[in-house]
Parts: sequence; structure tokens; C-alpha cells
Amino acid sequence: MQPWQSVLLIFITLIIFGAGLYYDQIKKNTAIAYEDSLITTPSELAEDMEQNDSLEINTSAILENSSAWAEKKVHLEVPKSNSRFSHLHKEAIKGDQFLVAIIKSLQDNPNAKKLIFSPFLNDVFIESETTILRSLYSIAQDVESPNRLVLTVRGHSVKASSLLTRVITESYAKELNEESPGNPLLPKLAKQRREISMLEQSQLQLAKQIQEENENSPGQSIEEIALLAELSQVKNDIQSGVKALKEIENIHLAQKDSSEYLTIKMLADFGNVQDFFSNIVELKKLLAKQELEPILKKEVNKNLDKLESSLAQEIAKGIDHIKRTSRVSLDRKIELQRILVDLEMKKNDIHSLHPRFRVLKSVKKQLDEKNALFSSEFKKWQIAKQNLVIRKST
Repeated sequence: MQPWQSVLLIFITLIIFGAGLYYDQIKKNTAIAYEDSLITTPSELAEDMEQNDSLEINTSAILENSSAWAEKKVHLEVPKSNSRFSHLHKEAIKGDQFLVAIIKSLQDNPNAKKLIFSPFLNDVFIESETTILRSLYSIAQDVESPNRLVLTVRGHSVKASSLLTRVITESYAKELNEESPGNPLLPKLAKQRREISMLEQSQLQLAKQIQEENENSPGQSIEEIALLAELSQVKNDIQSGVKALKEIENIHLAQKDSSEYLTIKMLADFGNVQDFFSNIVELKKLLAKQELEPILKKEVNKNLDKLESSLAQEIAKGIDHIKRTSRVSLDRKIELQRILVDLEMKKNDIHSLHPRFRVLKSVKKQLDEKNALFSSEFKKWQIAKQNLVIRKST
């Protein structure tokens, strides 16, 4: 692309954005402002999306209809026997959950992010990066093939569109592989999961209140006492894991030295972290205090690089271990609370007159119904994911 073509492309894009914003402000008779920084958390991203939803649709339409873009197309195909579920991939790719995943991938690859957003990183554009990113890709059903979806990715250059295509397809494959019933990718399943979580919290709170009011009553069994003791320990484990993960995130965001991770006991005690770190310290002392022969110094530096790489890998494994054990503890907490709720429900003859017991039964009924619906919808989504093929358009 020649310099004059680049200037022309940016100029056309500015006119398109300006026209779109001017039209939108006249239509709504309001001044609309946007965040100019990258959204870094799902909750902040969700809030930003809700506030700017209508304008994002207008902006997306303007950009998608513009000819001043380099485009790449990708086909997503499910087996013909699963064609009736192909639309679920469209919903997933257009959903907020997946947009969060793309943004996270770009955060982890700043050079890619800079290239993709380069025409928009200036004082002229007031759109948030989420708005711009949503405008750079779209997905539609292939009219001729019910089992095929066409993903269109746009960029200000062939290189930018190719890079964003790679980010999107790799992120989608990763999200499909890593999602779980507790954190689904499909928007409607995510919404159902949130509703279920709220009902679970309500149910557990009611059960807890009943348990506390009837504590040490003749109806409290040895089983309940044991379950409550285990629940207390599991809660402590979860708190420790959450605290450790928050400290890890702070160190990562502050870009501190890897040695800072050793201040976190759960991480410092993991695997060979301490051994690697101790050896690194010794080698650094050796390099600092002694005059070494060039050959020996080279060998020491080589070993130091290997140890630092091994330490980084071990720390990464340790972080994953903390995440896994925290998830296991959280699952166990939910299971213990469910068992305790069931025990309370079985005490119908004892608690039937309790003012909260009727509410507890109602909440449990709603929860059972929503869990059944979620399970049915999640199974359909799993079928839609089977044997999915993602390939570039020829």
C-alpha cells in the first residue's frame, strides 16, 4: 500500500465515523461519550456494552458497509446432521463472552493489538476499543449450506485482517475447548448460569439462616455437624486461593520481577519453584562476585537463562495448579451446601412451620426447573460443537 493510499484510507474512515456519529446524535438528541481505554475486566466490559449497545450497532453497520477494508472470510462447518444447531455458533461468536476472550488475547499480544487498531489509536476517534473491535468482524449463515457459517473479518490492511482472523479463530477454538458448564461461552447459557447462581445463593442463604436458628437443636445430626466442619475448611481453602490469585494478578499487572511471586506462599511451595529460584540466586552471586573466564562466564549465563526459563514455566504451572484447586474447592463447597440444603428439606416435619421454609421450597423448585432447562440446552450446544471445522474461504 502506497503512503497516499494509507492517508486516503484513514481520511475515508474518518468521514464514515463522523457521519455515523453525527446522524446518531441528531437521532437521539444527546451527546454520547465513550471510554477511550481498553476494557480489562468482564464486569466492566459488560457495563460498557450495555451502555453503548445501540450506537455500536450503528457503528458496526457503517463500518461493515464500507469498501475501505481488506477482508478475510472463514468458514465454520458442522456435520450436516447437526445443521439445526449451526446457528448456535453464530450466537456464540457475536456474544459478549467471546468478545472478552478476543480482547484478552489482544492484551496478551500488544504488537498484534497495535497493528490491528493502528488507524484508530488517535485523538480523533472517540469510540472504545470494544466498539471498534465488534465492528471488525461479523458472521452470517451461508444461504446455500445450512451447516455452514461465514465469518468475515475486516482490517485496514491485508496484514491486519489476516492477523485479526488468526486471533479470532484461535481464540474461538480455545474457548470452545476450555469452556465448562460453570462458565459457558454461549450467551443464553451464560445468562441461564447467572440466574441459576443467583437462585443457588438465595437457597443457600435461606438454608443457612434456618440452620443457624436451629443450631444445636435435637434435629441436628452428626452428619450435619461433620458437613458443616468440612464446609468451613473448604471456605478457608477458597479464600486462600482467591487471595493468592489476586496477588498474582497484581504482580503481573505491575510487571514486577518473577521473584515477587515467591512472596505468595501457595506459589513458593509449589513443585520446584524454590529450588529453581535458589539456584538462580547462587549463579547471580557467582557472576557478581568473581572474575570468571569468558568460556565459564558464558556457560554460567547459559545455565542462568535455562533456570530462569524453567522458573517461569514452573510458576505458570503453579498458577494453573492454584486455579484448578480453587475450582475443585468451589465445586466441593457447592456440593456440600447442596447436601445441607437437602438435609434441611428432609426435616419437613421439623421446619414445616418455619417462616423461611416455604420460601426455601419455592426457590428450590425454581432452581430444579432452571437446572433442567440449562442441562437440556447445554447438551444441544455440545452437539453443535462436535466435529466443528474452521477453515479459510477459498
